[in-house]
Amino acid sequence: MASNDKDADFMDYVDSVKRKEMREQRQAEAQRLRQEWRETTWAGGIINIVEKLHIASFFTAIGNSFEKGEDSTSFYLTSLVYKIGIISAGIITVYLLGWFTRLLTGDEIILDEEVVIVEKVTKSQVEAEERAKAKKNKSKSQ
Repeated sequence: MASNDKDADFMDYVDSVKRKEMREQRQAEAQRLRQEWRETTWAGGIINIVEKLHIASFFTAIGNSFEKGEDSTSFYLTSLVYKIGIISAGIITVYLLGWFTRLLTGDEIILDEEVVIVEKVTKSQVEAEERAKAKKNKSKSQ
């Protein structure tokens, strides 16, 4: 019976060693993928910059301040700053779209139109105008 307990203990030990090796392999693979993500994406680059500037502790402190949940003052202040940031980003986006559109279209939009009026004049109208001019000339000369 003692040998069965020793065998079971040994098997448990072997299983725990295998589990530990598998866990270490998964962690190593996860670390490799994280490093690849940091080197190949914009977000990873930003995280690298934050770590190089040593401001990661600031963001950690903000995260720790939320331990009280939504009832904390820091949560309200952060959510207020977040909302202001979203509104500001929307306004800036509209401004930039307008600026880009103005670059494409130019500063002014000028519409040139030619209006051509076609008047049909009959022979009788021309004769009537000539008679009216002749009467005017006669009355001026007298």
